[in-house]
Amino acid sequence: MFKKWKLLSTLLLVILVLSLALTGCGDNKDTSGTGGNTGSTGNGDKTDSTGNNEEQYVIKYAHNQLESTPQHEGTLLFKEKVEELSNGRITVQIFPNNELGSMREVIEQVQSGQIELAQQSLSVLTNFAPELAVTDLPYLFPSEEVLWETLDGPMGDKLNGKLESAGLKALGYMSGGPKQFSSNMPIRTLADFKSQRFRALPAPIIISTFESLGINPIPIEFSELYNSLQQGVVDGQENPTQTVDMLRLYEVQKYVALTDHAWMIYNNVMNKDFFDKLPADLQEAVVEAMDYANVEQRKIMSSEEETYIKNIEANGCEVIRISDEVKADLAKATSVVEEQFRDTIGADLIAEFKAEIERLSK
Repeated sequence: MFKKWKLLSTLLLVILVLSLALTGCGDNKDTSGTGGNTGSTGNGDKTDSTGNNEEQYVIKYAHNQLESTPQHEGTLLFKEKVEELSNGRITVQIFPNNELGSMREVIEQVQSGQIELAQQSLSVLTNFAPELAVTDLPYLFPSEEVLWETLDGPMGDKLNGKLESAGLKALGYMSGGPKQFSSNMPIRTLADFKSQRFRALPAPIIISTFESLGINPIPIEFSELYNSLQQGVVDGQENPTQTVDMLRLYEVQKYVALTDHAWMIYNNVMNKDFFDKLPADLQEAVVEAMDYANVEQRKIMSSEEETYIKNIEANGCEVIRISDEVKADLAKATSVVEEQFRDTIGADLIAEFKAEIERLSK
């Protein structure tokens, strides 16, 4: 009897142990943070080491400038600030020097959502919002101070709004400096432009400006600029002194004429759907970070202008400082551009811009 009871007790104990083991297996859950949704290189949920779920976003940020330029430095300032403000929920990947395509192709990729953000000149962006051409009207801005006061105010906001119908969220303006002309023949007067072949940025208002000066404009992509000058495809080109220096155009050009006829202005445009779907706090982080980067980048650009000119001269290229009298001649010759683009830009918008510039200039 005792043996039977002992055997029964042993059997019950085995059943109990097996039962507990099976129960443990049934309740076993992944608490390591490596199961389920663990995040990805794209935008979406990410589970951190503590098991908390939070949205993570990757912003691909493209531009067409070299990594040694103030424009690239501006993108780095944005990256650092937005990653800080978002506590790491936003990661920025920067693609400089046309790595992701031509100037126009990059904007088209932003529209389609392949790229989240791009820095591009307003001249190129006129292909997506023609009204932006107002900023390329020759001799529109009397000073850099008035330029930024205008674009940081209601007029700049109005231009930004024009890009929304193209699926772009404009985040504000960076500087490329005042535009100048380089050439292999000296330019000292209006007559010196006549019949020269100059590379033109592929934008209608730039081409019309060249034609008003007597230049034969040849649209060429920025990435082909040096080669086109080296091979004699064109005689000269238009760009800020920064571009002449950074691209070493002084190797293939003999003269730079400081005409100060317009400004190279950049906007930072984001895919609008991407921006709109960001949580409100991250939208604020993006806007605040870009506002900071825009202002700081302009300071860097302005402080380097004289350095670029000295470097150009030190490398054997003659810098010609155009007199106020000749600038007046150039302004008069290019005044026809406003009339040619009045319908494209809008007469009211041109009038508003001029009125605001006049007010800020007092």
